Amino acid sequence: MSKSEKTLIYVAEASKVLSKIICTELEKQKYEVRVFDDGYEVLKAFVKEPPQLLITDKVLNTIDGMELCNVLKTGSSKSDVPVIVISTEKKIFDFWTNELLANKAITVSAGNIEELNTAVKELLNQNYITVDSFYSDKKTSGEESAVDIRLAAWMVNSINKSDNLFTMTKNVMSLYKDVKDLEYLVGNLFRMLYKACEYDAITLIVDSNSAKVFKTGIEHFNSSVIEEFWNICKTEFELKAKKKHKINYEEKRFIQIANPTGELSFDFGPNETSTEKFESYYSYEIKDGNTFVGTLHLASTRKKIFNYKVQSTLDFIMPYLASILQEAAFRNQLVQQEAKLRAAFSKFVPEQVIDDFIVSDDDSELQRNNEKRNVVVLMCDIRSFTTISEINKPEDVVNFLNTYFTRMVEIVKKYGGTVDKFIGDAIMVLFGAPISYNDNAKRAVQAAIEMYAQLGSIPCSQLKFPEGISLDIGIGIHYGDVIVGQIGSSDKTNYTVIGDTVNLASRLEGLTKLYGAKIVISQAVRDEIEEDDSMNLLLLDSVKVKGKKEAVFIYRVDAKALPKDFTQAYEKGFKSYNEGAFSLAIPYFEKAVKLLPQDKAAKLMLDRCNEFAVNKPENWDGAIALTSK
Repeated sequence: MSKSEKTLIYVAEASKVLSKIICTELEKQKYEVRVFDDGYEVLKAFVKEPPQLLITDKVLNTIDGMELCNVLKTGSSKSDVPVIVISTEKKIFDFWTNELLANKAITVSAGNIEELNTAVKELLNQNYITVDSFYSDKKTSGEESAVDIRLAAWMVNSINKSDNLFTMTKNVMSLYKDVKDLEYLVGNLFRMLYKACEYDAITLIVDSNSAKVFKTGIEHFNSSVIEEFWNICKTEFELKAKKKHKINYEEKRFIQIANPTGELSFDFGPNETSTEKFESYYSYEIKDGNTFVGTLHLASTRKKIFNYKVQSTLDFIMPYLASILQEAAFRNQLVQQEAKLRAAFSKFVPEQVIDDFIVSDDDSELQRNNEKRNVVVLMCDIRSFTTISEINKPEDVVNFLNTYFTRMVEIVKKYGGTVDKFIGDAIMVLFGAPISYNDNAKRAVQAAIEMYAQLGSIPCSQLKFPEGISLDIGIGIHYGDVIVGQIGSSDKTNYTVIGDTVNLASRLEGLTKLYGAKIVISQAVRDEIEEDDSMNLLLLDSVKVKGKKEAVFIYRVDAKALPKDFTQAYEKGFKSYNEGAFSLAIPYFEKAVKLLPQDKAAKLMLDRCNEFAVNKPENWDGAIALTSK
């Protein structure tokens, strides 16, 4: 079979009038034209001598234009031949323009034949095919049976290709299950695309705050080839992204993920890189509707690998993938934001609080502003820190505080507490908000004991201490009603608590200095602690703190038990003191002081009893009114 000297165009048109108009116009352009009115006859002609271009009406005999195009594009070895599907119906291509495998879809009439002429010139100038490729197939001698066999093969291939698209669609749909993990999703996507076109290298760039770059296959090439490929990918992405700022890229490389067997289209020895260059390249802008999602870039050392079949496959699946990738990128961004949020809040609250109240999907708890609830408030303050700060450099003070706060917060989190705020050198801690336990009071006391116990391990060599002063803290704990929620102005709010409970906790912390105790708790906290708990508690006094009219019993908490004789003497002395029998209380407090001469509480109570035995207070109700904080 000889090759035609002229450009050969097939026209498949059932209307003799329209076919004559089209042929006349094409012949003016010096094209060789052959006319058919039956799609099956067109296919037979393709087997014997394929044209450089096919124009087919949607409506034909035996096999219509849609079916003809489908067989040629998906089943035959002539898929590179450009096809123009035409129709006289004005709106026939509203749907099929997006679904056709044809290169062009045009509504024609005697009055707009020029549009068809333009399309013909455009497609022929794009060099979709080379004439030599027409004769690459092995042909049996011109027997009609051989033609029929080849046509049957094309039709079977077309059916298979349709099945492949269906299979590809199912594979795409299966990717929805991976949408929560962007990296895993992209890995599966690369594997799927490799089955479609066996690329040698691929890069996917997903638009995000920092563009996510995924690559595979580039490990087989030398640096110059890799750099050239990346520059092309990067340039195209930035052109499509249309950003007005510098784009940051985060790269993830997959090693042989798409081609696990390692069987490549080129040969080189082990531990070597190929010196070959990419001969084929294809890129795809990924959009979900009008939203830019990213770009896909494929490369191969083979020529013409990204033919019409590959492109049409990508055109078919990428719109579906776009929405999946966009959702995955969005979720990935949320995961990163959550990680940053978790890292920030983990400095102040335990993991369970973060899980349940900060990054949880259920935000009902945080939405309940101005909620009244029972909370344990712990106030911790460094003794004489103002004096210490005055003789030290500010940077040394800050460095120490950072170390000190870090150690204290670790203990708070260990027991389920939440740091509400830092107030100078003081720490305000909540047990019961935002998350509450059945044993908030016990947790607070245990945390306080450990906070004091760890004090000696905190490095403070960079600080100078005034004579007679060392690093020491006082802790006050109270339990009661507070208002909890987002409190502040319209511009800035804090999740915190307010109420008398906070004030009383602060007063109790101040009383640690007066009574020489490390930890002072209120009766309300004591009532919340089970009787059989192994805590060393001692009832110190009944007080009316500054600003409060009601009396509060206060207890000291010690890590180690005080001498039993001391506690018995103190308790008996306090009982008499509380009942107003000051003279009877004096011997007991004298014994307590004798047993522990350095105990400030015992000395304080003894001095009071000696004074009150002479000058008994009026209207004594067992509580001492304190005039200082």
